[in-house]
Amino acid sequence: MALDSLLLRSPPNLTSLPEQVAEAIAEAIMKNEIAPGASLREIPLAGYFGVSRSSVREAFRILERDGVVSIQPRHGAKVTALSHDEMVEIYQIRAALLGVACDLFARSRTEAHLRRLDDTLARMSTLEGADEQARALEHAALSASMARLICEHCGNRKLASMLNQMSLQIARYTNLGLSSATRREQSLDNWRGLLEALRRQDHAGANLCGQKLVQDNLAYALNVLAT
Repeated sequence: MALDSLLLRSPPNLTSLPEQVAEAIAEAIMKNEIAPGASLREIPLAGYFGVSRSSVREAFRILERDGVVSIQPRHGAKVTALSHDEMVEIYQIRAALLGVACDLFARSRTEAHLRRLDDTLARMSTLEGADEQARALEHAALSASMARLICEHCGNRKLASMLNQMSLQIARYTNLGLSSATRREQSLDNWRGLLEALRRQDHAGANLCGQKLVQDNLAYALNVLAT
């Protein structure tokens, strides 16, 4: 697990040590470097990061709160493994909530917000490299950053918090849902449609586009898992 650099990138003045450890572990889970159902051991991780066991335990509690791991007495922490039905249910809820976030954002977005989204979409459109998996991960990261911007500025903090938690729970499936070039092009088209709706301040259209982003990702991820 290549976690060291992730930990060191976290600004120490902005996050606590347990939060940095939790972020690094979550990143590895999202990249499927730690598999669903895998056990997470306090002592090896404390040594790996050079932190106390109490910091690792607190990191586990943060991840449990976000639904990324489960903690069982006398058995420690394990990476959450979603069943097929659980995954579908989370995606269905996320689609509806992201639609609402896009609806709210369309009503209050600024030109500065649109420029940031345009810049990120331009980067997403020009991803290069021979490694298909690396392109999929980078596309997913850029897509997530645009979704975060929308959620953070939609004017509903509770909604933003719920969507962030869900994104962590289904991140590995989101990456899976972007694993082909054809699927990533579809994702780009969906984002272009959403940005056009946001420019027009078409809140109903933005709602539908936001839902479609999630629904298409689920459909492709399920197809890959079934093969």
